[in-house]
Amino acid sequence: MARKYYLPRFLLPILCAAACGGDPAAATPTATDQTGGAQTSSDTSQAPASSPSTSTSTSTSPTAGAKAVTGPGGTTASTTTSNAAGTKSAPPAAGSGSSTPQPTAGAAGKDAATADAGGAAPAAGSGAAGDASGAAGAAGAATGMVPAPVDTPVVWGVGVGVSDVAAAVKFYTEVMHMTVEKENVMRDDRVETVLASTKAGRGSRLVLMKFNDNREVRKISAKLVWQAPSPSSVNAAASMHPDYVSRLNIGIVQFDGPDTYIQEVGSSFDEGGAGIMEPYMVALGFSVSDQPKSLSFYQMALGMMQSPLGTFTVTDATGTGSITEYTLQIPTGGGSALVPQAWTPMRNSKDNPVKVVLFVPDAQAVADKVMANGGTIAAPAARSAAYDNRLLIVTKDPDGYVFEIVQ
Repeated sequence: MARKYYLPRFLLPILCAAACGGDPAAATPTATDQTGGAQTSSDTSQAPASSPSTSTSTSTSPTAGAKAVTGPGGTTASTTTSNAAGTKSAPPAAGSGSSTPQPTAGAAGKDAATADAGGAAPAAGSGAAGDASGAAGAAGAATGMVPAPVDTPVVWGVGVGVSDVAAAVKFYTEVMHMTVEKENVMRDDRVETVLASTKAGRGSRLVLMKFNDNREVRKISAKLVWQAPSPSSVNAAASMHPDYVSRLNIGIVQFDGPDTYIQEVGSSFDEGGAGIMEPYMVALGFSVSDQPKSLSFYQMALGMMQSPLGTFTVTDATGTGSITEYTLQIPTGGGSALVPQAWTPMRNSKDNPVKVVLFVPDAQAVADKVMANGGTIAAPAARSAAYDNRLLIVTKDPDGYVFEIVQ
């Protein structure tokens, strides 16, 4: 199944005008061809802010864009590319972070409180890296949450910082029909709650991160993108919750959700999910300080492929600005897309409370590429109880966004 995260060009001026209240003829977006912190503990992650971008999709069928092949249980097709993140190399030496650990049952399951093993850094990236096209139910997972060892990289989930876990859980279960899969997951500097789109049986997981130091998690320039059969119904349900502010309602909808993160909902982002009647997550958007540098990093370090979306005028909880967006996806079917956003005027892009979790065949190989392309290692290889004693390396991209690499 292929997922496209792309907005047909003829709709761009319409959506841009809707977002900024201007004339469609005067608001024609342009797409430019750009190719390519603070560390709290082993898990340094910080909360993303909502940045509504009208570029992601509409109810009309997308015409171009990066494709992601999805597979059951968070696995992907067995094909790999020469630059794919985590493509297997020689088996790593024990203790180096490259050996393939066998999952153990017992650390997963709702209501189970877990702690990081061996001081491993908590998942600080996109909630739980690498959901291969995000089979939210994670069939075939070792414990129902953590997938069996993968042959190709997958974006398993994304994480955002929250101020009120109960309110956020209420929103995502009632509005997005997610299920609490695991809660009270103890990390070095936070407590996590993992939600999955079990009714949809597809989509990345969402990890809610409540930080021990009560750091700022509101007005972060980030957004969560969802596929749903009826965006207007999702919008209506969301309007009953605190923090709701409508930002766009024209084919796709955008609104502020918990802690002001933008929620963007469309009906045709994922061409492989046309018959699914429940919402599920398809992308994470976030502000970056140097977009060409970030695009190069994600392509070279993680093996992702890019596709331009356009430039738009948008408004979120922080104010009005212009953003240029690109979609990045793992070509072998790596789950949710990533959407790096260049803001004018610039937004804070450093060490935000947002994370991505990637499951890969060889964690050390990915970590080596991260280091070689301008990223950093926040916590070395160690087994983590949060992922059923699997090998975890916590890395950061050039802006300090946390990427948890799980093998």
